[in-house]
Amino acid sequence: MSERRLVIHAGFHKSGTTALQESFDAQSEELKEHGVIYPNIGRKAHHRVAWALTQRTWGWSKRGGERTSRKYWTDLAKSVNSSNAETIVISSEFFSELDGDAIRTISNEIRNRKIQVLFTVRPLVKLLGSSYQQYLKYGIKADYTTWLHSVLDNPGESKINPTFWMRHFHGKVVARWVDVVGPQNVSVIIVDESNPEFLFDSVNAYLGLPKSFLKAQETGSNRSLTMEEIALLIEINKRFPKDREWDEYEVFIRDGYVRRLTDHIKPSADSGKLPTPAWAIQKGNEVGAQNKAELIATGAKIIGDIDSLDSAQVLEGEPVYPEKISIALIAEAMIGFDKHLVKRFPLDWVQSNIFNRYRRKIKIEINKVRKKL
Repeated sequence: MSERRLVIHAGFHKSGTTALQESFDAQSEELKEHGVIYPNIGRKAHHRVAWALTQRTWGWSKRGGERTSRKYWTDLAKSVNSSNAETIVISSEFFSELDGDAIRTISNEIRNRKIQVLFTVRPLVKLLGSSYQQYLKYGIKADYTTWLHSVLDNPGESKINPTFWMRHFHGKVVARWVDVVGPQNVSVIIVDESNPEFLFDSVNAYLGLPKSFLKAQETGSNRSLTMEEIALLIEINKRFPKDREWDEYEVFIRDGYVRRLTDHIKPSADSGKLPTPAWAIQKGNEVGAQNKAELIATGAKIIGDIDSLDSAQVLEGEPVYPEKISIALIAEAMIGFDKHLVKRFPLDWVQSNIFNRYRRKIKIEINKVRKKL
């Protein structure tokens, strides 16, 4: 019997991680038949396990954001340590944000099991637009050009999104894991957009699964926003009242209106796509060259074309935001709320609402009785 292992798919953001997580989750029963366990914690990915280690707040830290309990990690570690499965896989791009101490916590608390770490990465230029859109869904108000200057004028710093460089100095992130688990236990897959099967083929080979075993799921989720949708969301974020909290934004905007558009509505053929200015492409490739050199220096196993990291091209141009958008788009966004979102309501909302409803109902019944008297 081969050595038991814990495989941590640690990122990176916007590099096919969601597609892989959807496959791991959808095919979890099939994976068991091949000796691979993908733990079910009620969600497709293991973000809360990573947040428990980083103590990162999910949401707006000063307006109702959620601090994840350490218990998510300790429960998972206990489950991993008690399992006889040959391979256990956990996946969250937020593992890329762990510092050395948190990585050593994993190494110290996982027993009798080799820890192997897998990264998937795209050229920095390729993920600028998609990263901006993810932050937009988090409530930022900046347009794309302003955001690009924030992250690229002085790489390593950003007043708008400090977490960007925690994630996207790819070489430095991989080096932190290599320092703890060793280069022989860290692998990096360079995603090839011209060959969509390459990612899944590489992961199947890495896990010792048959070719074409893990495959993309037909979910239609996580597509890019159109220029109309970007303009709409910027305006929503600017107008969202400062006295309203993260819970409301997450339920009604992020997981309601926006998810309705990106998961269920196919954009028209003439919908505008987000272009990236030439200066940002050049700067992104310069950082890509730095990432490339640092990744090679880590000694981690590189799978794919690492030379693509500093020579990427995307749609070039200056973003132009429409001042008018279609009535149909607004209508689609407005019907984005569905009954399943009720499950996401914070408990204090539900308790307060139930209490007030019953109090009103009791008053009505008391008044009825008084009228009869």
